[in-house]
Amino acid sequence: MTPSGRDPYDGWDWIEIQDSNGKRVTWDWACGNAHCGAYGSTLIGANLKEGMEYKALYWSDGGRVAKGRLQAEFAFRV
Repeated sequence: MTPSGRDPYDGWDWIEIQDSNGKRVTWDWACGNAHCGAYGSTLIGANLKEGMEYKALYWSDGGRVAKGRLQAEFAFRV
């Protein structure tokens, strides 16, 4: 879920997946609207290995390099 009242596409929101060492595994733009086309938060299964631990970070007001503001994070295991 995106932060309340935000349009993630207009706000340059994105989700980063890091491995247990803090290295980025993958990322994609967050998008809660139909006008986003091919972009969206569908990356969770990409490049992840079964049995490994990862962390998802939701960034807003940035880009994949500038990062922006961290809005949420959570750990998970595949």
